[in-house]
Amino acid sequence: MRQTLWAALFGLTAIAGSLSAQTLPPSAAPGFERALESFRGQRYAGAYARFAQLADAGHVPSAQIALLMVQHGRGLFGSDWSATPDQQRRWNALVINAARGRLDYPDNLSGD
Repeated sequence: MRQTLWAALFGLTAIAGSLSAQTLPPSAAPGFERALESFRGQRYAGAYARFAQLADAGHVPSAQIALLMVQHGRGLFGSDWSATPDQQRRWNALVINAARGRLDYPDNLSGD
């Protein structure tokens, strides 16, 4: 189970890294890059603080990672991360709305 979570997490950070330029205003992009650097360097407290701040600002990839860190903190990182219930609801809504957007396919006459 732990190995599966790690694989999912590193897949998520790879996806998040590719999405950062598309979903962040230019002024916030350095913060996301620093969060990823901290995470890769196993400086999880600093990474979580940055991901949480960006998630609060509406950045979907940061919300995904922050939620994973909150949910699996003790098992994956040896530490618990906190987020208020309101933060968790907002972050979940960001992630769900982004997923819905990816699943919407335009109708066309040929049915493709």
